[in-house]
Amino acid sequence: MARALLVAVLLAVLVPGAARAQTIEEQQWHLGELGVHRAHALSRGDGVLVAVVDSGVDDTRPDLAGQLLPGTGFGSAAGTDGTEDTDGHGTAMATLIAGRAVDGGALGVAPGAKVLPVSVGADGENFTLDAVSQGIRWAVDRGAKVINLSLTSVATLTPDLLRAVNYAFDHDVVVVAGTGNAGEEHVGAPANIRGVIAVSGTVPGGGVWPDSNTGPETVLAAPAREIVTAVPLSVSDTGYAAVDGTSAATALVSGAAALVRAAHPELDAGNVVNRLIMSAKDLLDPGRDRATGYGLVDPVGALTGDVARVERNPLAPPPRTSTSAPPAPAVAPPPPVAAAPALPDAGTRAAVALVGLLLVVLGVLAVCVLLARASRRQRPAPPPVTTLPPPSDDFWRPTAP
Repeated sequence: MARALLVAVLLAVLVPGAARAQTIEEQQWHLGELGVHRAHALSRGDGVLVAVVDSGVDDTRPDLAGQLLPGTGFGSAAGTDGTEDTDGHGTAMATLIAGRAVDGGALGVAPGAKVLPVSVGADGENFTLDAVSQGIRWAVDRGAKVINLSLTSVATLTPDLLRAVNYAFDHDVVVVAGTGNAGEEHVGAPANIRGVIAVSGTVPGGGVWPDSNTGPETVLAAPAREIVTAVPLSVSDTGYAAVDGTSAATALVSGAAALVRAAHPELDAGNVVNRLIMSAKDLLDPGRDRATGYGLVDPVGALTGDVARVERNPLAPPPRTSTSAPPAPAVAPPPPVAAAPALPDAGTRAAVALVGLLLVVLGVLAVCVLLARASRRQRPAPPPVTTLPPPSDDFWRPTAP
């Protein structure tokens, strides 16, 4: 008995891991995969506001204490402040972005960043694209520099959502969204919008997460299997869970974007996106591929890499080229001098004036008709209200603290 006790004591002293359970932070395998601790020696995301447009963020989780700013709600969550989360999804994503690992809890990629909770669904209600669009615009107007959209619609992109995302681009915001979790060759909205960082999933070692949606719109990849994070106590009685999905991968990339924005405040959103792309670790064939895009996000590489500046977001569509004729010079050359023609008589002048007036009236009427037809052609049909599916029942797996 004494000998067995001595062995146990020696194991506790010499091999601490054999005598105690891992902390939540130690269970977060993605931290090592992405070099997050090394990145924190360079940046922790201080001063960057990240909007989490999701199911809300539980403000009672210790891992997020002091990290949340006053939020809001849209759709079925209208009238709330964004800090109620009966689903748990938004809390999990916010923690992956900005968790502070309180007492060995969950650590986020950018623990110095602040989270702006924007709830677009309450009490298990599905999200609508209209609510998501409103949430994006609200977050932009409140100063968000990164918007995390860990949600995917398989429906057709609506004009309102496209306008909301472009509104974010016009205000120097990095927008990150997941490709989807159906294992299909289809990247849903809003990840399929040009300029958005569309994120697919990986497994330990850099392999492709098999349930990740893929397609030519894929930009980056990040861990998506068994990602440990914090959730409301109503979801898991331990307050922690392991999650799968491109939702988690999206949050990790949003955290990396916050690190870059904090370390390089002189860069606009397009150059932040470019740094993340140029520093990514290629996983499959050289260059961009449909499964992992440019590769695994690399926070340290994005912070330290020697990356040339770009004039615009490399993911955005090329600027439109004008097909109109060049403008006339400011000062036209004087006309050649010619002999003055003979003046017509008064009757001829009156007839010419009448014909000229009729031509002007007809021309004005023709222009009005053309403008009216063009207006009818350009007016879009009312967009359908599309519902986004919530996480599947097996999305959450309770994790012991």
